[in-house]
Amino acid sequence: MCSYKLFFRFSIVVVVLGIQSCRERNFDQSKITMRPKIYMEGSSPIPLFDEYDINGIQIGTVQNIFSNDEKDRVFAIWLSLDRRSSFYVQKETSSNLGRRLQLVANGQVLGIHPIERTISNGVLPFILSTRMNEQEARFLYKQLGQSIVYLQAELQKENR
Repeated sequence: MCSYKLFFRFSIVVVVLGIQSCRERNFDQSKITMRPKIYMEGSSPIPLFDEYDINGIQIGTVQNIFSNDEKDRVFAIWLSLDRRSSFYVQKETSSNLGRRLQLVANGQVLGIHPIERTISNGVLPFILSTRMNEQEARFLYKQLGQSIVYLQAELQKENR
């Protein structure tokens, strides 16, 4: 009888600790609005990099290479990759010169990166669509940035 009570109490403690552990891992999934992935154009539908490989984002403008007007600018996003992915992007870009990387989120191609040379610093620039105005580009930047922050927090909590 005594061992039964002890077993019952132990079971209760295990269940309570399990529930508490699950609560700690819950994230506000509404903050993760985009899960960006990077693909090699024309290759298999398996991403080279996913949302957990990205740890930073910046936005800016670059000259529109499709326009003769030198003042014509398009928006671009620079994604910083983690250390492991930085080595992999160097390998992939050195062996795929002339091809393009695609930034995809929610099933849409958001930007492209024409591979002109090896990327050795772990930062991938993506040219956004020429049809994207400043408001749309900043909204995309905000959504991607917020998602990346929460995805990195989720990853760190999982690794504890």
